[in-house]
Amino acid sequence: MIPVKDNDHSPVCIAAALPFPPISWWKAALQHKTIWLDPFENFQKMSYRNRYYLAGKEGKSMLSIPLLKGRNQHLAMGDMGISYAENWQKNHWRTLQTLLGNAPFFEYIDYQLFPFFDQETPGLYHWNKSSIEWANRFLGHPLLIKETDQYIPHTTEGIIDLRDSIHPKSLIAPQAAYYQVFQSDAGFIEDCSILDLICCEGKNAINILLSP
Repeated sequence: MIPVKDNDHSPVCIAAALPFPPISWWKAALQHKTIWLDPFENFQKMSYRNRYYLAGKEGKSMLSIPLLKGRNQHLAMGDMGISYAENWQKNHWRTLQTLLGNAPFFEYIDYQLFPFFDQETPGLYHWNKSSIEWANRFLGHPLLIKETDQYIPHTTEGIIDLRDSIHPKSLIAPQAAYYQVFQSDAGFIEDCSILDLICCEGKNAINILLSP
């Protein structure tokens, strides 16, 4: 059972497991020492739960992870399967190479990222959680990542709930600008995936995330 308070007596913060979450997710999560991921919440279509965005020459470029039986189903995230009927991994990797290949740090971490786009992972939640754990390691482990053992209703008192507040259509607070590969063409694009920030800023990414 998830506690009402974390070990340091701060309110428990619950978040959705998103693939390489956007900067807004990280800025919200980093306000807490511990983040609880929820594999029991239902998948929500048109959300970040199976998509992430990179900065491209013509604006934000969306990469979507195809799902078994499509996205129009009411399954818990932990039960949502990934479809490999089409070679989406190869397409995503080529897009990363196109959009981030000239980023300052891509060539130093591409070998760490490649397994995400080479090995099959049956479940969407596991893929997403693994991407969060990878980014957290790269950033120096600023978060302690835990997992709920049951669904926690949104109305539960005493928790901070980020599951619905981080959404592609949500208004976001102003974010610190950082170097982007196609900035001279498209201008600075806010709230891209953590992948975009890490590939462009390397270890300095954590300072960008913690900046006002």
